[in-house]
Amino acid sequence: MNTLALLISLTGLIVLILGITVYFYKLIQNKVPKTPIGLFFSIFVATTSAIYGLYLSIPNEIINVLPIAVPAILSIIISSLFLFVFMNKKTPLGNIKVKIGDSIIPFQSTSAQGHAFSQEDLKNKKILLKFFRGSWCPYCSRELTMFDEMQSDFNKYNVEVIALSGDSVEEAMAHIKRDNLGLKLLADPQLDVVKKYGVEHHKALGADSQDVMTVFDLPFPKLNQLKFKSMSIPTSLLIDENGIIRWIDQSEDYRLRASNKRIVAALEECFNGK
Repeated sequence: MNTLALLISLTGLIVLILGITVYFYKLIQNKVPKTPIGLFFSIFVATTSAIYGLYLSIPNEIINVLPIAVPAILSIIISSLFLFVFMNKKTPLGNIKVKIGDSIIPFQSTSAQGHAFSQEDLKNKKILLKFFRGSWCPYCSRELTMFDEMQSDFNKYNVEVIALSGDSVEEAMAHIKRDNLGLKLLADPQLDVVKKYGVEHHKALGADSQDVMTVFDLPFPKLNQLKFKSMSIPTSLLIDENGIIRWIDQSEDYRLRASNKRIVAALEECFNGK
């Protein structure tokens, strides 16, 4: 066996795992970088090491190549997957059907508890209405958990957080239990509300919210669950007690969400502590 080739191949895989770990640690800290240079560097190192390690092992017999090929192929597969996901990070903005100063569009939905819900339930309430991709999405999961952690900030302005996705009632309830959420989740499996508000991403890379795996305390769809489907564009609306939209937040990159500080600033600007 070519010891040098094995060392190079293993080193590349280790560097890749470290790069991924650091990236998702930043996600947990709500500090997702716009351009994840560290992750891209680890992908470059892993891929280069894999190819070079395989090149060095070519003269060996197959039984000696396997220990080198396994980490090399893993590095290439994982790197390719991350690059493919990053290539599909953009969201199609510009079709939203409301603007600041508009009244909310009447809608009907169902809560995670199975109760009917409509805009009438928002009367005389200040609301942060969140459209999110689904409980399978690690970025959405972390954002909703952050909202729960900000409860004292929302309470200061008497704002209730309500989040809606294309999940079913059962999936929404499972999401609440999994992440121990205190906020209200609404189910919109046919995306009726999402379409009314013009926040539909018609062909986004995603998954269904069933049987997802958990890594770094975050949900991740399995490889065989990934597919292109319609879902919400991550969108936040701050709505006052008269049903008027006071703030809208969207991003052309679904990974990037408003920070704690930005949300607090928006609450202060919209409601001025009243």
